[in-house]
Amino acid sequence: MKLHNITVLSSESEFADERLLKLKFAGTVTFMDSKRQSSLKDLIKISKNADIIAFNSDEFGKYASRYLSEILKASPNVKGLALNTNHADYVDMEYCRERSIKVVPILDYTAEAVAEHVILLLLGCAKRLFINDRRTYRRRYQPELGFETRGRTLGVIGINLEAQRVIGLARAIGMIVYSTERFEGAVRQSSVLHNDMVTIHLPNTEENKKFLSKEKINRLKEGTIVINLSGRELVDEKGMAEALKTGKVAQYAFEAESLHKSPLEGIETALMFKPFSRLTRESVVRNRYEWVKNIANLAGHHTS
Repeated sequence: MKLHNITVLSSESEFADERLLKLKFAGTVTFMDSKRQSSLKDLIKISKNADIIAFNSDEFGKYASRYLSEILKASPNVKGLALNTNHADYVDMEYCRERSIKVVPILDYTAEAVAEHVILLLLGCAKRLFINDRRTYRRRYQPELGFETRGRTLGVIGINLEAQRVIGLARAIGMIVYSTERFEGAVRQSSVLHNDMVTIHLPNTEENKKFLSKEKINRLKEGTIVINLSGRELVDEKGMAEALKTGKVAQYAFEAESLHKSPLEGIETALMFKPFSRLTRESVVRNRYEWVKNIANLAGHHTS
């Protein structure tokens, strides 16, 4: 069996001893030194002879797509790309197909973390917790009554494991749940849109861009609460801003790095949180476990 050159664009210290041993069985491994090798030039240098690249998008933030593209172009031997995420929206998939580079994401490791976070946001919005708390910090406490979620309706858009866990947890606290993969047909659209709360669990792909369009927003139940942890690109923010201002949507909770120059900027009921719903101690452990397994499998050293 060929001994593969594996470049892991993450620090060796992030892996437990057992995971490191599995990596070393899979091939010759080079890790990134986060303190010394953070420039694109350095990353290209340590990746140029790699057969397999394990890419940690968290290391590079908004530069992930550009860095990865440049690294792949400078690495002629790469046949496998192991991602540390369950999405690949920062990967030039067409380029990878042209070069026959197999791209492997990690599946479902964040499902429990995100599902619990969705329920947290649903309860927080229902109780007006976030709005009242933020007003308190601005020294203008104006308490508003929330509502109890038992007996309220929730529309879940999506059928992945994350969505299924949300359904289970929502039913456990007494909510009535309607779910669908996408809006299919008038009856399905009505049952999912016309609810006290709606949560989106769709892939953040070009196809799903502005999935919750202005037209769909206008068909939401008056005063609904919308939760979106799948990516802000899935929602028409201009349409959402208008709906929040009129009260058509009572609150919109989502994750983003910034609202600068967004139509949602300055709207009190647009509740932006930094992207951390997927990060729990358990999900990080699952991530590293599955990431190493995928790297080893790409190298032909199948492991469980």
